[in-house]
Amino acid sequence: MTKKLETPCAAPKRGLPAELKYDYMRGGWTTGARAFLYALRKKYGAAAAVNFFERVYTMDDRVKILANTIRTNFNLEDNDAVTIGEVFDIWDELIGIESTILERSKTINRRKVTKCPFKTEPKDVSDWNLPFVNMITMTINPKATLERPKAMCAGDPYCEYVWKVEESTPIKGEVKTGARKLETPCTAPKRGIPWGLKYDFIRSANMDFFKRRLYAVREKYGAAAALEMFERYCNMGDRIKNMTNAIRQIFKLEETDAVTIGEVLDIWDEICGYESFILERSKNINRRKVTGCPWKVAYKDIGDYARPMKDIMGKTVNPKATLEIRKQMCSGDPYCDYIWKIEE
Repeated sequence: MTKKLETPCAAPKRGLPAELKYDYMRGGWTTGARAFLYALRKKYGAAAAVNFFERVYTMDDRVKILANTIRTNFNLEDNDAVTIGEVFDIWDELIGIESTILERSKTINRRKVTKCPFKTEPKDVSDWNLPFVNMITMTINPKATLERPKAMCAGDPYCEYVWKVEESTPIKGEVKTGARKLETPCTAPKRGIPWGLKYDFIRSANMDFFKRRLYAVREKYGAAAALEMFERYCNMGDRIKNMTNAIRQIFKLEETDAVTIGEVLDIWDEICGYESFILERSKNINRRKVTGCPWKVAYKDIGDYARPMKDIMGKTVNPKATLEIRKQMCSGDPYCDYIWKIEE
């Protein structure tokens, strides 16, 4: 492969296990959400960061669709507090949250969260995820109420959520067996969700919420701010660098030439679901054409938003690598054209 190609070829697939793809996608979502929160807080303050995430969750029906997708896939048709708990049992399993059920009946659901991959530092942003949890709740039952007496993001040792549905509220469906107050707390049950289903769910939600975050920054602060926030997001905590090095280690990609840059991108494309074609690949140059990108956003003066991530990936393999972008779908082009070069 270390030569110029006579004709373009599709980027190769390795048949990556769904569990591996899920781990990468989940890690990207949770650390990415925190990175955006930290970047916004640093630039605009804590209140702006909280308001930003509320805007992300309310700018369309994304959260409602997500909640209804869970309910449909797992046949959760009722609207009592038990059903609310069951939806969050599944959400916790999808994301990797560790929870304990303290009380669960048709009118009250109380749970304790001891581990959350979205957890942030307690710097006045403890309410940043409440709009998300509340929108899921309202999707199940608009008359349900949500309280959160404790939150790890506020410095507490755990989170405590309490959902209530008044006795007078019409309850859809029959009360389920086990819909009662618990004598002793128990670990939230797992359904053994298949890795493929978890990956598909995480991938779709991750990419949709990523685009909403970018749109929300652009809407509030403008196109230049959206690009700046994305660049901060990419550079914060060596996230992209660490991800690239993890891929290299797992797949034993030890070389530092442009072929290796291409191999890292082949794997990343497979994880995310890109459609790519290799136009040229040698030890000094790597050129690829991307025709399908799940991260694609509407082009409104933010066509370079992907450059920082691609550039960090290449420079992690070889600090002397340079990136040229000739075409980009987010700028209105029909495809993306990326070229990495390493001088002799």
